Amino acid sequence: MRASMLQQIGAAVRNAGVRPADVMAVSITAQRGGYALLDAGGRTLHLGPNTDLRAVFQGAAMDEEAGESIYAVTGHLPSMFFMPAKLRWWQAHQPRTADRVAKAATLGAWATHELTTVLAETPETLAEAALLDLDSCLPATDLLARLGLDPSVIPGVVATGEATGKLDANVAASVGLPTGIPVVLSGPDAHVSALGAGAVEPGDICITAGWSAPVQAVVDRAIRDPQRRTWAGPHVAPGRWVVEANPGDTGGTLDAVRLLAGPRLSLARFDELAARAGESAASTIALWGPRALDLSNPGMSMGGLLMPVPLTLDGLDVSALAWATLENVGFAIRECVELARGVSGFAAGAVSLTGGMAASPVLASMLANLLGEPTHVHHPRAAATGAALVASVPPAELLEASANAGGHAALVEPSPSNHAEANERYDRWLWLRSRLDALADVM
Repeated sequence: MRASMLQQIGAAVRNAGVRPADVMAVSITAQRGGYALLDAGGRTLHLGPNTDLRAVFQGAAMDEEAGESIYAVTGHLPSMFFMPAKLRWWQAHQPRTADRVAKAATLGAWATHELTTVLAETPETLAEAALLDLDSCLPATDLLARLGLDPSVIPGVVATGEATGKLDANVAASVGLPTGIPVVLSGPDAHVSALGAGAVEPGDICITAGWSAPVQAVVDRAIRDPQRRTWAGPHVAPGRWVVEANPGDTGGTLDAVRLLAGPRLSLARFDELAARAGESAASTIALWGPRALDLSNPGMSMGGLLMPVPLTLDGLDVSALAWATLENVGFAIRECVELARGVSGFAAGAVSLTGGMAASPVLASMLANLLGEPTHVHHPRAAATGAALVASVPPAELLEASANAGGHAALVEPSPSNHAEANERYDRWLWLRSRLDALADVM
């Protein structure tokens, strides 16, 4: 993993078209949910991806014994996704390795360690590992101790934007960068995406539509949902927090359906097919799984593709399948926007779309019509912009710099007639889903 990371950094430096001497810092962001275990000598014992859900039983036990307290402290559930439950899994199933664990870190912190030999987290990365006390903005050491875990496994903490360390000489030589330039852990990918998209004012919404599509509502304080359906945590922008609703694996679902439709069917071609079908495919409804999750209890549900039968009546082609799949994503995102706004208390604000799926004109148009609001469509890699801002802009100037970066978005306006039709289809999708949920209860 380390060798691969260094190869990618070296390739980025070579392909960027800039002089290495002009690079002022290295900024690290990472997908949430991954983790690293290190021994007392700083050697990597294990790297785990965000799809490692082996701790499902340990997490369920934690939630049963202390779920209310865990959410009150960290603003995050279910525990199976987060560091404390994963540490319990290692204790139960690999005790000899668990005994050697000195530090448990997020993947972003691990990456900065490999570049600098210094291991540290930021408040935002700790929050997304369920290791931050939201009230004190300090590591949740008391909670870890109550859960029977050693609080000393939490790395030290640096302020957002503060350099973790300096680029190690050996690393610098291998990637073609100057020795000693600062390395900054900029924050979790969804959070720096919001920064890069200019979503920093209370009421703003940022949708980072990649493998998943977290919907973050910007607020000015930590807001926990009384029903524990959303996550709460600090934004990387100073003085800002986020309320997050999540629709699950939206991009992952899109890829699965796309590859099922044709192994060589590109995302761009899938989008073209959906545009060809347009709203004439509205009688086909996809319920592939994306929906506003109850993040305290995601659970399982029934799903599928519903269309008029017999198929010989109107037929079913790939265009209708593509439209229905993208619309399912759009429905789920709208549901998350409504949930995040309901919890945050802000009924309106600028809506931004970024992430890989922001490259889909069909999805952008769908969202504008579903929400009945202008949608600011940003570059798919707003996370890179946000990470660069954290590393290069003083905290006092970060809000202004973010707003300037967000000003380059394309604006997609809704159509009143299309909004009315989208509302009808959205209501039908919710009703059909409720029927499938009832079916799941008896199966």
